[in-house]
Amino acid sequence: MNPHMRQMNPVAPLSPSRSAAGRQTWRPRIVRSLATHPRRDYWLERVPETPGRYQVRGVTGVIFILFGLMKAFDFTLPILVGAPGLQVNTGVEGFAQLISGIGMPFPLFNASMVIAMEVVLGLGLILGAWTPATRLITRLCALPLAGDMMVALLVGIRQIQGNPVMIDGYAIMNQFWRLPVELGLLAGMVYLLWRPAAQAMKPHLVPVPSPTRER
Repeated sequence: MNPHMRQMNPVAPLSPSRSAAGRQTWRPRIVRSLATHPRRDYWLERVPETPGRYQVRGVTGVIFILFGLMKAFDFTLPILVGAPGLQVNTGVEGFAQLISGIGMPFPLFNASMVIAMEVVLGLGLILGAWTPATRLITRLCALPLAGDMMVALLVGIRQIQGNPVMIDGYAIMNQFWRLPVELGLLAGMVYLLWRPAAQAMKPHLVPVPSPTRER
């Protein structure tokens, strides 16, 4: 090969300025990806609760936990459903026997899910006030529990209309005190879904009179 032709097509080494320009193209992308996102931070931040909302969380959470535990034990389940003489199986199987009378499919699976949901999500309502992602955790807990109370209210309305659920000759859910309790729990869940965290307090500006000069 002609030595003159070698000199016409030299391989230019990578200059420091060109490599620095290449680093500058991907560095802003990383900075943008690590930057704070307002919508994401809105759901993941911890919002301090007010005393009134503590009571809503605590009362509803404790009632859901008690309802879930009473469904899990055979000696409290007949009292919970208003049929003390009813003989049911122990544990989750007893509650599965009851919800099968309502017509719910897969009674054993759904019984386990309802008990776990009421205990775990009831505890989540209480602890959600002290954990990050206050809004997200509150809505994730309140939404399934609201659906649970809607099903319970439909069973209560069916009872008022003269169509109680019968198991072994016993009318279960024959307790009128359940309706206001379930309605109150549903109202509490709707409130937490509508306002999952306390609103930020706006600072009040107090006008300060300007000092007058003495003449």
